Amino acid sequence: MESVAAGTASAWCLRFRQQVAGRVRLVCFPHAGGGGAAYHPFSRLLPAGTEVVAIVPPGREARMREAPLTSIVAMAEGAAAAIAALPPLPSFFFGHSMGAMLAFETARVLRRGGHPLPRRLFLSGRRAPGAPPEGETPISGLSADAFVAEMVRRYQGIPAAVLADRELLALLLPIMQADIRAVETYRDTPQAPLPLPVTLMGGRDDPQCTDAAWAGWLPLIAGPVEALRFPGGHFYLAEDRAPVMAALAARL
Repeated sequence: MESVAAGTASAWCLRFRQQVAGRVRLVCFPHAGGGGAAYHPFSRLLPAGTEVVAIVPPGREARMREAPLTSIVAMAEGAAAAIAALPPLPSFFFGHSMGAMLAFETARVLRRGGHPLPRRLFLSGRRAPGAPPEGETPISGLSADAFVAEMVRRYQGIPAAVLADRELLALLLPIMQADIRAVETYRDTPQAPLPLPVTLMGGRDDPQCTDAAWAGWLPLIAGPVEALRFPGGHFYLAEDRAPVMAALAARL
C-alpha cells in the first residue's frame, strides 16, 4: 500500500483564488495525466465567493520530482488529509474521468476519518467503478507507442501539441501510465452508500457516460442522483465551458 507523509499535505492543494469572504469551496480532482492547471478557468468563470482548489497528486506540475502514485486509494488518502487541513468552508467536489473516481474515494476517506463531507459530488466523464466494458483490456503495461495510441483512441486524452512534442510526451508518459494503472486496479470495496447528492456529468458522445455506464453509481450513493449531458465527447469540458459552469453555479 502506497502512503503519503503528513508533512506533504499542503502540496496537494493548488488554490487559484482565495476569497476574503468565500462562501463555498469547489475542490477539483484531475483526469489521468492532468494537473491542477486544467481547473484554472473554473476560478475565473464561477461566481465570486467560490474558492476553487485543485488537487495535485505527486508527479505533476510543482510535484514533478516526486514519484507518481499508482493507487486511487493512496491518492484519495493524500487528498483527504490536505482537504481536512484547509480552513472550514462548505465544500463541493468536482472530478473528471480519473478525478471522478478520486473525488468519490476521497469522500469515503473523509467519512472514515470523521471529517465533514462535501455538500455534493460532481462526477464527470466516468463510468462507475467495476468491471470494464467487454473488450476493454488494460493498457497501462503497453509499450509507450501502443499506450499513446490507445489513450488517443479511447479518450482523445493527449492534446495534439503534446503528441507533436516528443520530449514533452516522454516527460508526461510516466504520469499518464501511473494514473491509468491506478484507474485499472481500482476496485470498489463494500461500504455504506455515501449520503450525498450526486450530479453525473458528461459528453453526449462519450461511451463512459451512457445510462448503462452510469447505472453502477446508483448503489454507491444514498442521496439523490441527477444526470446532465452536454455536447461533445470525453473532454466536453474543453469544447464549451459556459453551460457546464452555469450548471455548477446553480448547484453551489
